Amino acid sequence: MRVVLLVTDLQLGGTPLRLAALARALRDLGADVTVGCLAPPGPVSARLEAAGIPTFTCDARGPRDLLTLRRLARHLRRLQPDLVHATLTHANVAARLVGGWLRVPVVTSTATIELERRWHRWTERLTARWDCGHVVNSRAVAEHVQRAFRLPPEHVHVVPPLITTVPPRIDRGLARAKLGLPADAFVVLWAGRFDPVKRIDVCIRCAELLADSDCHLLLAGDGPLRGAIEQRGRTSLAAKRIHLLGWQDDLGPAMSAADALLLPSRTEGLPNTVLQAMAFGLPVVAADIPALRELAGDPPRLLLVEAADPQPYVHALRRLRTDAALRAAFVQRARAWAAPYADPHVAARTTIAVYQRVIRSSST
Repeated sequence: MRVVLLVTDLQLGGTPLRLAALARALRDLGADVTVGCLAPPGPVSARLEAAGIPTFTCDARGPRDLLTLRRLARHLRRLQPDLVHATLTHANVAARLVGGWLRVPVVTSTATIELERRWHRWTERLTARWDCGHVVNSRAVAEHVQRAFRLPPEHVHVVPPLITTVPPRIDRGLARAKLGLPADAFVVLWAGRFDPVKRIDVCIRCAELLADSDCHLLLAGDGPLRGAIEQRGRTSLAAKRIHLLGWQDDLGPAMSAADALLLPSRTEGLPNTVLQAMAFGLPVVAADIPALRELAGDPPRLLLVEAADPQPYVHALRRLRTDAALRAAFVQRARAWAAPYADPHVAARTTIAVYQRVIRSSST
């Protein structure tokens, strides 16, 4: 089976990293995989090439660069795939248009519950009829795309979550020494892509409000808001206790040093960082939004907060700090739930089954 995985870009971030892990797992299971992106090459492109997975780029100069479609068509004619699997709105739309023109079956994907950019919803809704199926990794996202894109339930395929890596644990004292953290501090970690929907300002405000607890905040990430976040950190009342770590390929030291992961995002799918923390054994305090509510389960594996302002998050963090039994219960339940998904082949096998059904139905 020749498969092209197409994504909007291959910059460092949850979706490109998850796509790279899926590509490697699909290859392990016998698929002939090529990964393409609409934008110019990114750091994940180089990682895929180093792993022996070929990549291509359409060198889009922006969302209105219509020549991107011609470049994509040229790549697909060369590769002659049995199926194209696209992820994220720009790639979904491009794949539908070009795949329909070339008569190549197309499967699309949504990685998050998008609330910010309404034009994404309308573009997906207008073009969804031109693909052969839509893949998501949670029931909450499935319900969202059925409602927002007006997709029939039989068109949406839920595959298991994929944990890209489980960070290796190191000695807590060594981890804190490496990061310049006091041995007895209360350490909160945030990790991911600096994006407005992540509400990193709430994390910084929590660090300020937890000043009496000697709280240190680790921000491990990169992205378009990096300059603004660095400036906010420097001017914060908790400036000396906010540590900007940059992008961390290995979150082992940060998770080993931390007491909790904090994720107050406005929207999410199934974030890599939360999945990694659950498998690692780090308690998670997160926003009570649909996908994370599903991930939390009952009895809960995550401590969810139903608010947009920092104070309830501070209260939740204080609970975790003072209640060892509560911490242990969250960790035990989260690890047990996450264990099967630490093997990317679990998601890859289900994904291949979706591909096979789509190819069979397209050939009849």
